[in-house]
Amino acid sequence: MSKYNFSSEQKNYYDFTSDRANIFIMVIDKSGSMDINIQGVRDGIQMFQKSFENFSDINTIAVSISYFDDKFHKTDFKHISNLDTSYSAHGWTAMYDAIVEGAEYLNAYVAEVSERTGLEKINVTFIVFADGETNSDEKADESDARKTIKALNYAGYTTVFVAFGEAITSEIGEELGFQSTLDVKNRNTLVNFLGVKLSQSVKEQSKSIKPLGSNFFSAAADKGNSEGYSQTT
Repeated sequence: MSKYNFSSEQKNYYDFTSDRANIFIMVIDKSGSMDINIQGVRDGIQMFQKSFENFSDINTIAVSISYFDDKFHKTDFKHISNLDTSYSAHGWTAMYDAIVEGAEYLNAYVAEVSERTGLEKINVTFIVFADGETNSDEKADESDARKTIKALNYAGYTTVFVAFGEAITSEIGEELGFQSTLDVKNRNTLVNFLGVKLSQSVKEQSKSIKPLGSNFFSAAADKGNSEGYSQTT
């Protein structure tokens, strides 16, 4: 039984207005090293949100923008128009814990959506953003993280790993088994990455009949400004 209780008191989104649902969880690093990018993340999320204002399939999408420092911090799955764009940074990095707990939380919500709506077409994407290697995990290790990503891939989810800055590379995501990985080396492009490239990829995933998997970023490869980031998968 899941440890997550999706009661009526929570504000998770279930009002999908078609025969399909597109579910995204973005697990974003908020450890102390992200302090220099606080405003960039806030502005990027706001730009991401605004870019969907005239998107025809917006009501098929639910997004949780969750975070991790030395713990995993979940947020409700919401309609894009209701996203919380607040962000702060402090503490250490428990990325393996966040991967395992984030996946558990995602799976619980997907099961709840299926039960409440009866929808059979549910497209699910799990995205992790990190700017440094993990250093304070208490519940999970690398093996647990690998097993978690393998299970998500097997379930038909799209798994995505994004490396911010110079202290980490997307090779870590590749080693953990993520289907699509990307390096965003230039931190000055963070706003554009979140507000343009990620937005375009989420839209393409939402319009696609099948999960994009390793092609998650490919559909947006020729759109927007790609300076400062490079796809490795």
